[in-house]
Amino acid sequence: MRLIRCECDVLPGRRTLTDNENNRTAKAVWRLFPLCGFLAVFMLARLDIGSNLYAQQNAAVADSTNSVAAATPKEQLAAVNLEMTNALQRVLLIVNRPVKAYVRSGNISVSTSQSGWFHPGASKPDFNTVDVRQSQEFPYAGDKFVTSDLNPGIVFLGQDLEFNAMTKYFYTNRTLPKAKLTEAQMIEINRLYRIIGRCEGEIDRLQAPPAMEAAQPAKAESQTEEIIPGQSFESIRKIPRQTRALYATVAIGGLILLVVASRLLKKRSG
Repeated sequence: MRLIRCECDVLPGRRTLTDNENNRTAKAVWRLFPLCGFLAVFMLARLDIGSNLYAQQNAAVADSTNSVAAATPKEQLAAVNLEMTNALQRVLLIVNRPVKAYVRSGNISVSTSQSGWFHPGASKPDFNTVDVRQSQEFPYAGDKFVTSDLNPGIVFLGQDLEFNAMTKYFYTNRTLPKAKLTEAQMIEINRLYRIIGRCEGEIDRLQAPPAMEAAQPAKAESQTEEIIPGQSFESIRKIPRQTRALYATVAIGGLILLVVASRLLKKRSG
């Protein structure tokens, strides 16, 4: 298809632009092109759209793995107390497992522990560092049958019993001896001790009195971003994200208009 150029009369009162004027206008428009482009790209770059998308994609993982940190102080304290209580109950179950007892009959040789099995009191372990495997003792291993003045008529096998100063804190019924713990059970107690130690530290932190200095109100992240010391363009970063988005939209729209106007002017001048 061949295009036919049509020449029309100029309307009265209107002045057509000369080629020189068209060229000067086009050059002026193109001078503004880099500035508008830089403004649009700069505003879009400061929106941190990528970081918002990343936060949304990881919201579920953050809620499940760090729910305590996201809760209020009261809720955090309740959650930590529950976690520590569960660990304490598990330690109690392991340490106070029942030991097998036998009815005393005949003239068997029995070693008797006077004044019960244990001395009063117990030291609280350092839950963050202690290894209960290092403090395990077998005071009755040399006797086949043992008993105490608190257990008339029954005996225990000396090889089934132990004493551990780092688990005595959890001894409940002290009228009976304690069963010898296996390696796996002591490793589990060490793990539970670490949980208890961590929870105690968290509870101390949450129950600590607030600092005396005035607390600075936290800025909503959706509105403004924190200014890093020494960072350039601080004044721009103070602008709310919604306003920056509007600026970017206006800049891009102006850029498109400039491109269209420049093409029209070139076409007319040609």
